[in-house]
Amino acid sequence: FMPGHLESLRSQYRSRKEAMCAALSHHLGDVAHWTDPEGGFFIWVTFDDPRVDAEELFRAGLDAGVAFIPGSAFSPTGRFGNSMRLCFASQSLADIEEGVARLGAAYRNLCAEES
Repeated sequence: FMPGHLESLRSQYRSRKEAMCAALSHHLGDVAHWTDPEGGFFIWVTFDDPRVDAEELFRAGLDAGVAFIPGSAFSPTGRFGNSMRLCFASQSLADIEEGVARLGAAYRNLCAEES
């Protein structure tokens, strides 16, 4: 029972991770890069422009119905301000695509406001 169940979970998480990487490539591939983890439930995304404020994007994301953890939450000195941690484990493939699309739109809206 357990080995089959574990393999099923691994397959589901792998599919979700791959869906998030594909969505990131589609919606943010021109402005960010990210990890492709071999395990775990999270993808670490870093914007190429060090001036991107992930905390500001977090607020815009919440307004768009998307949440993530800003990178600065993982540093006692506030480093990683242009990074974020995304969780793929608990969302459906459709929700992953929609969430990353909303995140990409929130990012682009913030950039347009700053111009």
